[in-house]
Amino acid sequence: MLALWIPLPILSSPTIAIFGVIVIYGAITKKLSFKWNWILFSLAMLYVMYILYCIPSKNLGQATKDLEHKLSFLVFPIFFSFQPKFELNRNKLLNAFTIGCLLLGLYFVAQSTYHFKVSGDSSYFHSSAFAPSHHPSYVAAFFSFAIYFLISEIQPTQSRKRTFSAITVITFLTFLHLPLESLSGVLILGLLTAFLVLRWAWNAFSKWIFATFMLLGLLSIQIIFWIQPSLKDNVTYTSSLVSHYVESPTKFIQETPSGMSGNQARLVVWTITGQIIADHPFGIGLGNLEGEMKQRLIQLDQHELVEKNYNPHNQFLQIAAEIGLVGLAFFVCILFFIVRFALQRKDELLVFLVFSLILNSLFESMLQRQSGIVFYVMLICAMVTVIRLPKPTAQ
Repeated sequence: MLALWIPLPILSSPTIAIFGVIVIYGAITKKLSFKWNWILFSLAMLYVMYILYCIPSKNLGQATKDLEHKLSFLVFPIFFSFQPKFELNRNKLLNAFTIGCLLLGLYFVAQSTYHFKVSGDSSYFHSSAFAPSHHPSYVAAFFSFAIYFLISEIQPTQSRKRTFSAITVITFLTFLHLPLESLSGVLILGLLTAFLVLRWAWNAFSKWIFATFMLLGLLSIQIIFWIQPSLKDNVTYTSSLVSHYVESPTKFIQETPSGMSGNQARLVVWTITGQIIADHPFGIGLGNLEGEMKQRLIQLDQHELVEKNYNPHNQFLQIAAEIGLVGLAFFVCILFFIVRFALQRKDELLVFLVFSLILNSLFESMLQRQSGIVFYVMLICAMVTVIRLPKPTAQ
């Protein structure tokens, strides 16, 4: 399942169904036993909150569709509550996920190269055209998680062949962040690289060499911008937009022309969503948000955004608008307890997974699409229960 649904998202539902059958069989044959877990229970309770917020829905059809998309919040906690009596190999499971990411990346390169040779259009190496099966931000989240896993697994004692293979895959997945052009993806990758390099330099060298590594890190950012100028233009343009927006959000929306960029659109829908939250602090109900956003955008003559049917592009705003500030507080508490659990277990990979969810959720509604829901909820449930760090061997 970990390997199949990444390159073939159409298989996500069938593989989840097969997983469910396996869990039922394991429970009947007593190869799996039920174990209570507060984190899994909290994720299931979040789904119950969504069910309750269907009651005030004016669009029950959309609310039911949203519940279906979020079913992973209930299904995976139930499935992973039944745990095997034997220990699963963490590396094999996460290697399967990494292979899925590698296959996805190879597919993206192959399809873009093919279309470029046929049409001569280089746009196939940019953003959504490069990543047609998943949104670029979700793909970047997949790849950065696989990169962190591979880096954390490299050991001086392992074979040269295994080390070379890991470095090759890390380099390939890192390079693919450039054509994906996900600003949040590049930000996460940059912070990850800076953290790993600076931690290594702090432990290995003097403070002067540490400072040198910091300067080299800044230089590497300039090199990346030189290789992919569109990223630099994106950052510069975003900075100017934010400055204009902070001066007067209302004026910014009124002066925003048609044909706006993705960053302009985000600022507009963030403002609209913020107004909805202020008017409905206990939540507007599931299935109602899109209709309310459309009405307010029409009042502001933002007909282009109405046609594109944008969501808030921020998971925290999305949750607050739909199930209220109480629901948002509950979601934040879940993230806090997962991080605390990961720190207690000293599982840096799980900490990184939650960090990736938080940072990506600032720019996208990461838990509104199946790609994000299945990825984050499944891996969190799995890493809390069955994908554990190997026990240290006795000396």
